[in-house]
Parts: sequence; structure tokens; C-alpha cells
Amino acid sequence: MSPFSRRSVVALAAAVVFGGLAPAAAQSGYPSRPITMIVPLQAGTASDLVARVVAQNFTARTGKNIVIENITGGGGGIGATRVARAEPDGYTIGAFNNGVHTILPFTGMKLGFDPFTDFVPVTLLARFPSVLIVNTALPVKNIGDLIALAKKEPGKLNYASVGVGSPQHLAMEKLKADAGIEMTHVPYRGGAAATQAISTGEVNAFWIATSVALPFIQANTVRAIAIGDRERTKTLPDVPTVDESGIKGYEYMPTLALFAPKGTPADVVAYLNREITTSLKDPEVIKRLDAAGLVARFSTGAELQASLEAEAKTLGPLVKTLNIGGN
Repeated sequence: MSPFSRRSVVALAAAVVFGGLAPAAAQSGYPSRPITMIVPLQAGTASDLVARVVAQNFTARTGKNIVIENITGGGGGIGATRVARAEPDGYTIGAFNNGVHTILPFTGMKLGFDPFTDFVPVTLLARFPSVLIVNTALPVKNIGDLIALAKKEPGKLNYASVGVGSPQHLAMEKLKADAGIEMTHVPYRGGAAATQAISTGEVNAFWIATSVALPFIQANTVRAIAIGDRERTKTLPDVPTVDESGIKGYEYMPTLALFAPKGTPADVVAYLNREITTSLKDPEVIKRLDAAGLVARFSTGAELQASLEAEAKTLGPLVKTLNIGGN
């Protein structure tokens, strides 16, 4: 065999060995067309903001497009159903808040999916420090004032959410139970619409991500009275937490995470985890989310699944006890 032939054989053997180790996604050229990321909430929400910031960074780095599609309704259930029924090829993925896995399954609502078997967890995306806002005309400066007013006029005050079984719904129901008060639930199709309703006095109170509330708070069209996390947020450092305001042990901290339909190839999921995590580590992405009062977070799929399963075990019984959704 000539030296040239021997080199050819060695090169071919190396290509076979190392080519076999290359990710299948790279071999198939995934993604070869735009990826649709479904956000089952209204445009302008914190979830939508995170999805768009991450998608923009992903596109700028990779040259591959992620298109955001907002599908509202059902506390996130309608959009999640769309993802569950999509072709498991990596071209339809979903950015869901934790309520899809930890609240909706326990409400008695008929869902078009099982959150723990019909999706493949990809990575955590963000945590949302949230704030309880009220209409400025309401004679309420803090949680104590709200509780006193609600007890004085049981059932007269109302509160907004983005749908039955949504995290905001559970957050206020838990606050009602802990404080021993009655308020009427008024669901909206998105956080921006509900926040606008607070500013006009259409409803009295609403739990919302600080990113959505900030412009309204700064314009003095709504009033911030409490933070849901156990610690104050640097975005609104003068607003106390519910816990330090007297409702001990109370906590409301929504999260957003990325999922793919069941059956999505493992190499595609690995590609998405790697590239989305890279975006979440980007200083510019962290800065943009931080400016909106949001916190970038990432994880492995296994870590995400374990976290949601543990949270569901805690929240599930609470949802049933509170009879959210008439379960």
C-alpha cells in the first residue's frame, strides 16, 4: 500500500471514530429552520420578556432563529397543550412558569397533557421576584392595611390573576388563607392586562413580577405594598416582604423553565440545554433581566424535574385544600 493510501485509510478511520462521537444534532444540522418557543402567557409579561431576551441572544450567537409565540388562556394550560401535542423534533418548545407543573394538575381542570410525562425538561430560565400591587385610590399602604380593610368588608375587595390555577391565583388564595380574609377572584388573560386593570381601579390587588409592575409603580398609577420572596428585592428595596409584614412563612417566588415535547431526541435536548444555558450566562442577558427585576437561572433537565416534583408535593395538597378551580 502506498504512503498516500495508508494516510487515506487512517484519515477515514479517524473520521469514523470521531464522527461517531459527534452529537447527532450536529450531524443532522439541527436547527435547520426557525424554532418556535411558545410562551403560554400574554406578550409583555415577565415570562415573555425572559423568552425574548434569551431568544435574541441565542439568535445573535448561533445565527439560528427562535420565534416567540404567545398563546394565552387556562393559566398557561392552552399553550402547554400546544407544546405537548407538537411534533417532538425540537422545533416547538415551551417556556412555562412553575404553575403548569405544580398547580394546574391539582385544580380539577381538564388538561390536554400530563406535565411530568408529556414534556422533556430542558433547563430553568429565571426566577421572578414578585410584588403585590393595589390601586392608588385604595386606602391601603401595606399588607396590614389590606387585611384590615378586607376584614372590615368581607368579599367586597377583589384581586386579579392570569387565570384559574395560575401562580398569581394560588399566591393570593394562600395569602387569604393565611390572613383569614375574603376577596373575590377576577381572572385576566395576561399580566399586563391585569396590571392595567389595577391602575384604572377595575380591580383592587394583584401579584405580579416586578418587571411588569415597575413602569406602573414608577408612574404612581399603582402602589407596591409587599414582596413575595423571603428577602426584599433590590429593584424595590423599600417594599417589605409579606413575611416581615406579619404573615410569617409566606413566600411567593415564580419560576420559568424550558420544555420540549415528550420524545424529543436526547441530542436535540442536549443542544438546547447547552445553547440556552450559554445565553443565560451571558453578562448582557443577566444585566437586561436584572434591570427588569428578574434573576437569570439555569439547570440540568434532571435538576429541573426534581425541583418541580418536590414543589408539586408541597403545593398540590394546598391547591386542593383551597379548592382552586373547584377540584
